Amino acid sequence: MKSILLIISTILVISTITYAQDSIPWHHQAPNELQSQGISLQAGLDYMKSKGKTQTTVIVAVIDSGIDTLHEDLRPKLWHNPKEIPYNNIDDDGNGYIDDYYGWNFIGGADGRNVNGETIEVVRFYRENKDAFENKTKSDIPKADRAKYKLWLKAESEVTSEIKELRENKQMFDEWRNALEFSLALIKQRLGTDTLTPEMVEGFEPQNDNETTMKQLVLGTYEQKLTIEDIDEALKYFNGQLDKGYNLDYDPRGDIIGDNVDDINDTIYGNSDVQAEGYSHGTGVSGIIGAVRNNGIGTQGIVDSVQLMILRVVPGGDERDKDVALAIRYAVKNGATIINGSFGKSYSKHPEFVQDAIQYALDNNVLFIHAAGNSAENNDKITHYPTPTKSQRAIWIDVGASSINNDQGRLAANFSNYGRKTVDIFAPGVNIYSTSPNNNYGSSSGTSDASPVVAGVAALVKSYYPEITAQQLRKVLLESSVKHKNVKTYLPGSDKKEVKFKKLSTTAGIVNAYEALKMAEELLSE
Repeated sequence: MKSILLIISTILVISTITYAQDSIPWHHQAPNELQSQGISLQAGLDYMKSKGKTQTTVIVAVIDSGIDTLHEDLRPKLWHNPKEIPYNNIDDDGNGYIDDYYGWNFIGGADGRNVNGETIEVVRFYRENKDAFENKTKSDIPKADRAKYKLWLKAESEVTSEIKELRENKQMFDEWRNALEFSLALIKQRLGTDTLTPEMVEGFEPQNDNETTMKQLVLGTYEQKLTIEDIDEALKYFNGQLDKGYNLDYDPRGDIIGDNVDDINDTIYGNSDVQAEGYSHGTGVSGIIGAVRNNGIGTQGIVDSVQLMILRVVPGGDERDKDVALAIRYAVKNGATIINGSFGKSYSKHPEFVQDAIQYALDNNVLFIHAAGNSAENNDKITHYPTPTKSQRAIWIDVGASSINNDQGRLAANFSNYGRKTVDIFAPGVNIYSTSPNNNYGSSSGTSDASPVVAGVAALVKSYYPEITAQQLRKVLLESSVKHKNVKTYLPGSDKKEVKFKKLSTTAGIVNAYEALKMAEELLSE
């Protein structure tokens, strides 16, 4: 079973934090400021000013869970379909999608309902083939189906073990929460206070063995820098996974959407509601890229001259391959030159759907930036879908998450996936301050946050150099990254094994806006 800290760190926790209005997030800082490993954004902007460069508008497609279209720091940056009249219930541009003004929701129904929570892809595969393979031996299976049978056995093992672990974790966290709540209440009562600090708990004198255990529990929780709210967030995750993600009987798609998920040519479905249930994730991702800069409120995105095209495919469970493929095609057809994909999964029923769409992006000069994943896994050994073909990597960037600095040997975030052959670059992905629903702001951690940092830098470079190709842009981002080849960091998921940072990605680098802009200037001024 994973350690408690790793369990917590791999669950995306958005915390409500109040900063100064229009605050500059830490990841915008230069690497030598605040001892952080930021992206040198202001240095890059100053460099462009010295060159007399101005920005042109770049369309970035955010393929995610949706967005808060009313957010004060995002609404001015939303893409508007120029061929569509909003809210008139007419398909003005004739593309089959009615009122696709901000983008499209591929996980909604024509009647306005939306999928909110889905199963994991491995659960679908296990469920769909259960009748054919359950309680069968290899000799019972026709030779043509044995490869699929072998994969099903692997899926069966994964599903049953994951359900068991989720139930055990839920029980453990339930017991931990109840004991912690009781212990905090008793210590507060004994000390005559409504608030506690670690120092106050240290001074608490137990009167029996039970109270000694309570004191140790509270101090141990403090030492791990965890709160009851953190435990509640973990319990919310476990309950959601058991109720929907790993629920063998849960299947909302057919009733709500009614399409054939195995037919890539069945394309006319969904609705225009990109602010459907569960849009928190996409709202945060969008803010990292393009929250309005210098408006005196909230926070700041990386690039000013950007339009955010919103494509909803992530339902709070594994996305469907067909939805991802059609979202990529929609983005390309409607003018996006950069796509951010902060999603992924370990199984894929129709990887060919997505690879065909990635090829379409390649053929049309569009860069795809993708989150490497938050399972502390080696992507060289464990496939993390979607995956491009070898030739498609020319317009593909896989992003791991780096920490604020290398304090305690954690330059690579503890949760981040990695891969010397498959992960291209790292970017800040810990405590990233951004937009959250209902005009709120908060910090979150994940490669889901690191990917839009790279997408934001890519859009920034593209805004100054609109003529740069997707392949050139990829080259600039990777080669200009600040290298940390020989810096030692703990291997993600471990607190014992140290590795050199160069073993975690193809570049051993962290993205840097200033260096990327300088290299673009050199490349395109030759």
